[in-house]
Amino acid sequence: MRVSNFTLLLTLAILMIIGAAFIPLVDVADKPRPRQGKTLTVSFWWQGASAKVIEQNVTSRIEGLTASVRGVESVRSESYFGWGQVTVKLKKNADVSSVKFEIASLLKQVRKRLPKGVSYPILSGGEVINEQSRKETTRLLLTYQINSNLSDEQLKEYIQRQVEPELKQLEDVRRVEATGGVSKYIEITYDPFVLATYGLTATDMEVAIRSFIGRNDVVGEVTNTEIDGHKQRMALYLSTRKFSRPLEQMPIGIVDGKTVYLNDLATYEYKDRKPSSYFRVNGLNTIYLNIHVDAEANRIALSSKIRRQMKNIESGLRKGIYLTQTYDGAEEQESELYKLVWRSLLSLVILLLFVWLARREWKYLSIMTITLVANILMAIIAYWLFDIRLHIYSLAGITVSLGMIIDASVVMVDHYSYYRDRRAFFAILAALLTTIGSLIVVFWLPEYIQKDLYDFAWIIIINLTTALLVAYAFAPALIESLHYDSRQHGHIHRRRLAIGWKRFYTRYINFTQQRKWIYMVLLLLVFGIPFHALPSKWGNQNGYAWKTEQKERSWYERAYNATLGSDFFQLKCKEPLSKVCGGTMRLFAKSLSENTFSKKEEQEIKLTIRAQMPLGGSVHDLNEKVVILENFLTQFTEIKRFETRVESWGANIIVQFREENLHTSFPYLLENKVIGKVISIGGADWSTSGVSERGFSNSLNLQYRSNRIEIAGYNYDRLYRIAENMCDRMRQNNRVVDLIIETPGYENQEDEFYMRYDKERMTLYDFDLRSTHQMLREILFGFDIDHYRDEHISAPMHLRSSRQASFDLWHLQNSYLRVKGTDTKLSDLMDIERREAKNCIPKRNQEYILRVAFNVLGSYTYTSRYIERMTREFNAKMPVGYRCLNRTKGWYEDTGTQWWLIGLIVIIIYFICSILFESLRLPLVIISLIPVSFIGTFLTYWLTGVEFGTGGFASLVLLSGLTVNASIYVLAEYRHIHSDFGLSHSALQCYVRAYNHKISAVFLTIFSTVLGLVPFFIDGNSSPFWFSFAVGSTGGILFSMIALVFVMPIFLNLIE
Repeated sequence: MRVSNFTLLLTLAILMIIGAAFIPLVDVADKPRPRQGKTLTVSFWWQGASAKVIEQNVTSRIEGLTASVRGVESVRSESYFGWGQVTVKLKKNADVSSVKFEIASLLKQVRKRLPKGVSYPILSGGEVINEQSRKETTRLLLTYQINSNLSDEQLKEYIQRQVEPELKQLEDVRRVEATGGVSKYIEITYDPFVLATYGLTATDMEVAIRSFIGRNDVVGEVTNTEIDGHKQRMALYLSTRKFSRPLEQMPIGIVDGKTVYLNDLATYEYKDRKPSSYFRVNGLNTIYLNIHVDAEANRIALSSKIRRQMKNIESGLRKGIYLTQTYDGAEEQESELYKLVWRSLLSLVILLLFVWLARREWKYLSIMTITLVANILMAIIAYWLFDIRLHIYSLAGITVSLGMIIDASVVMVDHYSYYRDRRAFFAILAALLTTIGSLIVVFWLPEYIQKDLYDFAWIIIINLTTALLVAYAFAPALIESLHYDSRQHGHIHRRRLAIGWKRFYTRYINFTQQRKWIYMVLLLLVFGIPFHALPSKWGNQNGYAWKTEQKERSWYERAYNATLGSDFFQLKCKEPLSKVCGGTMRLFAKSLSENTFSKKEEQEIKLTIRAQMPLGGSVHDLNEKVVILENFLTQFTEIKRFETRVESWGANIIVQFREENLHTSFPYLLENKVIGKVISIGGADWSTSGVSERGFSNSLNLQYRSNRIEIAGYNYDRLYRIAENMCDRMRQNNRVVDLIIETPGYENQEDEFYMRYDKERMTLYDFDLRSTHQMLREILFGFDIDHYRDEHISAPMHLRSSRQASFDLWHLQNSYLRVKGTDTKLSDLMDIERREAKNCIPKRNQEYILRVAFNVLGSYTYTSRYIERMTREFNAKMPVGYRCLNRTKGWYEDTGTQWWLIGLIVIIIYFICSILFESLRLPLVIISLIPVSFIGTFLTYWLTGVEFGTGGFASLVLLSGLTVNASIYVLAEYRHIHSDFGLSHSALQCYVRAYNHKISAVFLTIFSTVLGLVPFFIDGNSSPFWFSFAVGSTGGILFSMIALVFVMPIFLNLIE
């Protein structure tokens, strides 16, 4: 049944209205929607327990339970001093919720069998994550500077009480912290020997102080029975009455019937606390309010919401407190998002302007405009239905697809306005399916590329699908309603040009049809034969340093090595053949840099300065050095902002530049000046990154070992003995130096003093080890105990020994300690030695991993053979469950780009075209244009010098689907004309007629696609991915015009 044009247009209007209404409902953000993670983490704590004890009693049990769960791919664990964690990686198709539930049930069962003092294991993970931010759970979004006439301590407490609760109520706000300023504390210092004369211990003093301070909180609930018998549960609030005398008169205990007070045993002082970390902006040590949010939150929307909330909070603050916003982490993303929206609108305007200039017909322009707007609005309905998020990459997908959308309308309008039938729809369907087929391979790309192009591909697929619907149903209805007929429009001079071109084109095809093989060979040489890419040898050329020389090679490997891999070919023939036959492929390969497929993300230029103290250095020493560098940076007005963090692991300074100085030479000039400054400061390992390609580092890393052998096993002690035996065996070779046993991933652990007891002497002298440890604890004791408050002071209290700083290694070895009334010299009963602390014990799949690292004084070949021999020797005599793993790496192998996917695209296009044309030969003609169009891409990158990158590879993927579209339109028309006029016209005449009918529409589609990419050229290299994508696509699409006109007839049999 034929549907009337009125019904179709009314349906179109309704769909456009619905699409417009859905615009506010579409999810718009600055990054792709996070996907559900496949990693679970089990964390637990055991205060005071060593890493070895935790591993043996807790970690191994939990690891064994989780490894047995169905759907678990791998398990790894780390056991530290006082805590540990087990990380579970699930299989790709595993149900995260069911696996998480099963592990939670098992943890509940094993809890009763864990040692006393172990916390309940906490299971986390499996939530939505973004691959871009795997390691980040929170991100700093906003920073406010706080000014007030209150003291730092009072201001921090006020902010924590009045501001933090209000902000934490907002969704996705994870942490609110007030940093900077100076805090106070009460330090109580005691002499352990004075305590001993009173018969007291530091623990007695700690208990007495806690009891004196008391409690002021809810301790439980009680039942209150009223007169009428009604029972009510009420909270019981326990409060300690304030002590009316000074703090030094705090009673500690009773000794021989006499009360001992605090001033009899210790002194106290109200001091400034040295912070454990520092945070400053622009070198100013003021108080800042930092708001950290979920790393996957919509930063643009959340920033706006928090800023509105802060305005409401600020209006209710006490007089004299002022908040000033100094940082907004959403500004850059918001700017990029608006830039892409502007690109899309600009692309739309350019396309419509091009359509007008191409035909200069108002009816034609009206049809194109309506169909284009209808496509966009109908696609918005699909975005809402499929819950597609519009972000930076998906908006770029809309911009790129605008040219493809208009292509379908151009071909259908051109055909229907001339023939008044829909036969062109099958060609449009095949053309768009080939493009969709090329985009499907995005889902096989490596994760670091796919995470960005996932929504990009879906957006284009949805837009092309709606373009099919609009082209088939609504474009003909518009043509009929507006009474548009392309046959009525034409000019005499255009017809003369067309006739002249037809004669020339017919003679050209006649000429090339008789000399096909000459042109095919020329095309092959222009494209290139990759002699330059042939390896020197075939077989066992992997990325590891050692090779098995005696391994039997396959017959084809031996044949290759004897011919193309021979010294004669490699030294005498390879280079000349590459220059003669390499073609554009060789030029393109020469233009590729070593970081062509780098996984580094596109980021704004920021100078990052890092500093790290040697082992044993304090955060305060490092801060003094960083302050010198901060004072140096403050003199440069070109710096927009620099943020400093100094923590126990090291310091980090991030320098941001003003917009007008961002793309000048100043960032490089500043980096050089900073390098000179940090060299003069010295005393730490300094490094810079983020500006120049190589950066800077003054770390000598003298402990680096270039060779390593990892050993794995199920018993840690036995594995360590095997590692020691391996070291002893290697020491027999004088060329092996710098031997060390390491824990992989934890190479730079701190040192510790280890006491090795002489058990025979301890038994002989009746030595009480427990009492000795208690005495050492009294001397080295020091930690926070409680918070003291009165009408004058409110500060935490810290209890420490006065001998803590002076009791060093010499005193430990030479001093006599009184233990149970006997003076004992510790060095007589034990050996005290320094060693690397094993503060972490990692496991992978229930196996312990240790690494024997070393250097070899010898050539690369000698080292490879030696490591292979040692690995084979120890593997042969190791017990079952233990093995060696060679981890010495050699050359870098770039596996980032999956070139085989281009072949998959070709196969997809071949089968689609085979179905359309019901032929196995014609699809070969179509796909032959793909490598020809690649010639244009290769030349473009070689001539322009633009970095290829992942954007270039994405352009090749898209180009594979786009370049065949024009040939499909022409060949489909050729088949129709040949079937209608095949008896009266020759094949050549039918082809030239089909070419004349479609070339106008084809050129419009090609130029519209190119013009849709124009906005990506405006920002240039500031967006490397999109700039490279646009350059490669434009070069290939424009060269495909040459391929269509002059190359495709060569592959057809048009003359019998």
